[in-house]
Amino acid sequence: MKKTTLKQRINNAANAFFENEQAKYEETSLILANDSGLLKPESTTGFNSKGDSVVKMLKRTFIFLPGAVYLFFAAMFGFSYQIFLEKPLTMLMVFLIGSFMTIFGIGDLKNPKHLAIPLSIVTVGITAFLLFSTFGQLRYIADYGIYFFPIALIAPFLAKDLVDKTDKSNN
Repeated sequence: MKKTTLKQRINNAANAFFENEQAKYEETSLILANDSGLLKPESTTGFNSKGDSVVKMLKRTFIFLPGAVYLFFAAMFGFSYQIFLEKPLTMLMVFLIGSFMTIFGIGDLKNPKHLAIPLSIVTVGITAFLLFSTFGQLRYIADYGIYFFPIALIAPFLAKDLVDKTDKSNN
């Protein structure tokens, strides 16, 4: 009579229950938890890359986009109605909150050069104000200034790329 070891008995019992799954997962025997494929660094990189892209999309959608809308219209209408002269503290808070949201949405809060991100949105808003205020009344700013908003969404990404490229070339 042939002696069977404990490991062979465990393998035989596992094979009886998991015979079909072994072909799918390419496992031929019961493995220990520390030998699992989930603990290998190669297998976890797929999870991290998918999670990073989802977080990036959520940050851009729910933090950057409202911050960009907030900054653009605050800059455009703040200058048109001269609110910044009447309530400077309120306008400062508006620009600080909008700047934080846009930098956190696509940039890095630790990098002071990423202040170019909200500055680009404010610049587009002020440009829209100056362009349409020369044509006539405040009505033109409200009616046609919205057409500059897509530019205000593109400009921060260009500013971020420019800042990141200059940081890499300096290092």
